[in-house]
Amino acid sequence: MKNIHDMTEKLNAYFLGLLDSNRIPGCGLKVRKDGELIYSECFGLADLDSHLTMDDRTVFHMASLTKLATAVTAMRLGEESALSLDDDLLKFFPSYPDDKKAITVRHLLNHCSGLGQGAKGNAYFDENSLPGESLAERIEKMGNMPFDFKPGESAAYSPVVGFEILGRILEIASGKRLEDLMQELIFRPLGMADTSFYLHGDMASRLASIYNSVEGTLVKLDVDSFPVFSLTKSSEHYNSGSGGLFSTLYDYDRFTHMLFNGGELDGTRIITEDSLKLMRTTHQLTAANAYMSGLAWGLGFLVFEDPAAAHIAVAPGTFGWSGAFGTHLFVNTETGLCATYMVSMGDLGGGASPISREIERIVFCS
Repeated sequence: MKNIHDMTEKLNAYFLGLLDSNRIPGCGLKVRKDGELIYSECFGLADLDSHLTMDDRTVFHMASLTKLATAVTAMRLGEESALSLDDDLLKFFPSYPDDKKAITVRHLLNHCSGLGQGAKGNAYFDENSLPGESLAERIEKMGNMPFDFKPGESAAYSPVVGFEILGRILEIASGKRLEDLMQELIFRPLGMADTSFYLHGDMASRLASIYNSVEGTLVKLDVDSFPVFSLTKSSEHYNSGSGGLFSTLYDYDRFTHMLFNGGELDGTRIITEDSLKLMRTTHQLTAANAYMSGLAWGLGFLVFEDPAAAHIAVAPGTFGWSGAFGTHLFVNTETGLCATYMVSMGDLGGGASPISREIERIVFCS
């Protein structure tokens, strides 16, 4: 980062171009340098029909950015000795068959459990998940899920299963619903009043609609048209640790800032620096832990070990993740840069979003 003015002009021009071409209806981005906010802008609309203006209190489906909050919660319970990263699944699910004893909490966080990481596991999840069942009921049935590979033998992104099981483990270990646990350990201490598994208060009136861009026209979608989200929709008895949170740019910027700041913000510590360092440590259980060339999994975070190998313009050591509808965050402590981006599109490819890649390029290369 050499020129904040140059970065600002490039980002503004890029976002306005996306709006003019009907690639997106609106979006918002906050960028920090050494903790200070150097860019905070929102553009366009959250809903085209109602002309709802996009701002940093607009509510978004966070999708897989939920996983980062789930991972931080797991690390916090580890610090409090409520669980260990090396606890196996049978400790929490004694009815599971013995072959699941090979899977630990660390495997789930490190995306190398072998469950729900390929065609067999994901098909089993779909076939054995019923709308309206509780998280406890569903996860109890996952004991007979076939392995997609042996635990620790390989790695692959687990979009749903691994972090659904982890969410239930956190409930069992704490004796609390995932919603109540996260509110207690993360959201209330950070002042994230609009982050929840439920749309409470006026959150529903601020919810960004989801769109696809079809030949230059924005087409509104129903979240239930996405099979995974229809199955993992949050309710009083089902809090989805893999993708169920709602939040805002304002709130998740505070979460990102906390990560950049070594696990604390405004004098409130959420997790220790040692826990955060461990979350950024790759190849804990397998050398074959790549998401793609140069990128590997830590505990919940994707870590950009050699971003040039993946043709991604961030500094080495950057960590973060994305959501299916285009939400994205990244942190790099060496350069002092971190950013949080919000958009609500069903056709951006989640972690492979070209918009996220361009934001990274502008921020790191300006």
